[in-house]
Amino acid sequence: MKKLACITLDMEPDYGNPEKRIRLLENSEYFERYVSIINKYNVKVTMFTVTNLFEKFGDVFSNLATRIPLEYSVHSHTHDPHNACSLDEVQNSKQAYTNFTGKIPIGYRAPIGRIDKAGLGHLLDNEFMYDASVYPSVRPGEFGYSNLHMPNIPFRVKRADGKSLIEFPFTAIEKIRIIFALSYAKLFGWGIYSLLLKTFGLPNHVLLLSHPHDFYFASIPNSTVTGAEKFALSRNSAKAFDYFEKMIQFLVKQKYEFVFVSELAKEVKYYRIQEIAWEHWK
Repeated sequence: MKKLACITLDMEPDYGNPEKRIRLLENSEYFERYVSIINKYNVKVTMFTVTNLFEKFGDVFSNLATRIPLEYSVHSHTHDPHNACSLDEVQNSKQAYTNFTGKIPIGYRAPIGRIDKAGLGHLLDNEFMYDASVYPSVRPGEFGYSNLHMPNIPFRVKRADGKSLIEFPFTAIEKIRIIFALSYAKLFGWGIYSLLLKTFGLPNHVLLLSHPHDFYFASIPNSTVTGAEKFALSRNSAKAFDYFEKMIQFLVKQKYEFVFVSELAKEVKYYRIQEIAWEHWK
């Protein structure tokens, strides 16, 4: 089986910023450093985009697409975690995506991974080929979950009417289920995180997760994030770009081929993978 890796960027306003800015796009130093790392390793970026941002940031997105290999995917329409995958969110994001790109979207990622049975049904009804929302791990707090029963590799969700889609869970380090994400690398520090990667490894199909704010969270002024969450997100903020590059270097050394998520979806579509009935989704 091929070892394939996708670099994903959840394009959304900076977390905890009342001004709803996206400094990765505004700050030339951040922007150019991100572009430089992507091009240095000849990787591809799938940008899961909050689709109501196309109106305000469309020109900037288009500019980014001229600088790096980039494909758009859907990250809901409004990024409301209380309303992550409703019929309105799915349909509105599909329409906004189509208006901007001239194409029908094939992939979806719910805010904070809050996909549910109803939301998957909406995606099936709207002909999405894949979803990339499930965290196969544990998260405490208001939007918490325990998904240790979920696979750590792509699987198929199939409904009794024959419709199906591929679920790409957020990749976790094998056995210990720590997500392969820039935020987690920052939280643990590269010494510990890289040791876990080397010890337990990753599956053959990998999605690396990042958000704009991951690269500079500690520098966001007037943040509404407080307490332990602020501490966790601020950890090693000054080293974020270095850590991001190290994560890509790890994939290169492990001989992964870099592809868009759409390419991975087309590859996996014909594999024999685990199948979960939509009717039994929990």
